[in-house]
Amino acid sequence: MVRISVLCLVLLAPLLAAPLARAAAAAAEETPGPVAVVDGFHAALKSGDANTALKMLSVNVTIFEQGFVDQTRADYAGAHIAADSAFAQGTSFQVLERRILWFGDNAACVISKTRTQGNFQGHAIDLVGTETMLLQRSGNTWGIEHIHWSAHPAEGELKPAADDKH
Repeated sequence: MVRISVLCLVLLAPLLAAPLARAAAAAAEETPGPVAVVDGFHAALKSGDANTALKMLSVNVTIFEQGFVDQTRADYAGAHIAADSAFAQGTSFQVLERRILWFGDNAACVISKTRTQGNFQGHAIDLVGTETMLLQRSGNTWGIEHIHWSAHPAEGELKPAADDKH
């Protein structure tokens, strides 16, 4: 009897594994991953929905932007989110390159090179930017723990040296 049970398990395991794998994949698709959270944050700024953008940030988020620092979500809410949202609404934002670094199952870093163009406060904008966002998962929710933004005028972008043999 024991031999039959073990044999049944061996024969049924592949049949049971496929539905379990599909269920795990479906559950993973229901939970927005780090890139979806980063994109959602930008979309919330663009739409002027500061409350949604703030909900994606950890309470203790640290934001570095052009040399300035917001130490918490409350600091960002009181100091810069309105200007960042107005800037996003007056410009277009394009991701040029992106990669994600995983630190186990519950932490990730989304690194992006971007281009922002448009008009803000009467000034033409054409910037190449870098963005680093560190995210941590708690349960099924990813939260942004750190943001680092920097940018420079697009016409000032450094180009790799051609045939540098040094």
